[in-house]
Amino acid sequence: MKHEIFSHFVTIGMVHFSPLEGSDGYEGKEIVLERAKQDLAMLLEGGVDMVMFENNFDTPKFSQLPNTVARHFEELLQELVPETTVLWGIAPLWNDYRFGFEMCHKYGGMMVRVPVFVDSVETVYGTFLADPKKVLETRKELDAEEVLLLADVQVKHATMLHPRPFIESVKEAREQGADGVIVTGSWTGDPPSVEQCAQAHHVADGHCLVLTGSGMTPENLKDFKPYLNGSIVGTAFKEKVGIEEKGKPNIVGPEVRYSPEAIARFMKAARQERG
Repeated sequence: MKHEIFSHFVTIGMVHFSPLEGSDGYEGKEIVLERAKQDLAMLLEGGVDMVMFENNFDTPKFSQLPNTVARHFEELLQELVPETTVLWGIAPLWNDYRFGFEMCHKYGGMMVRVPVFVDSVETVYGTFLADPKKVLETRKELDAEEVLLLADVQVKHATMLHPRPFIESVKEAREQGADGVIVTGSWTGDPPSVEQCAQAHHVADGHCLVLTGSGMTPENLKDFKPYLNGSIVGTAFKEKVGIEEKGKPNIVGPEVRYSPEAIARFMKAARQERG
């Protein structure tokens, strides 16, 4: 393992940015920053082990962030990183791993989530082609090899261009050099199957991390925990108001904040499972 924090189960809390400048629904920099600060503070107060910053509510999304969006994302990191008292990473959606590695190297982040690493997919934002060699070359080029590459396998909100058994995607991700694989359900809020996590755990065999990226709750965590190094949590921490019908990537809007009670319930269960 590249980092000792994963010697025990970790909870990674998501800081979901409201639409950034240049994206549909953008409401102004002050609103975006204030919401991000509120969510970050709640996550830290709630005791999460790590945080991940993500341009979750941007539409449309691109494989390379537009300049205006990238500039705003970096401005937010400049404001938020000094307030972040735990290890952190970023998820630049949809798949701008270059920006991710550059920002982590520049500001001290330790992980980048890469939704498309070994599985080419079709999404509502277009087609994203897998190129694991290019991802690793980019990390090396940016002198960011200390930054963990966390790769989704058969990622949510997407249709595989070349369907194959789940275990084959995990095997390829490990063989291609992912530091960790992220297992998700098919949609926000949906958990993967316990069987998928068990398969990923077996294939990883201690050589790469296994994390879930959707659907974990205080109630189901105990079923998944034996096969995981950690879980990425966002929607499960949010106030259950304004729930929208599925069919969109997000089931709550950017105005919905985190619930201290929901964070506390999850973290209590996570600590119990930690033993």
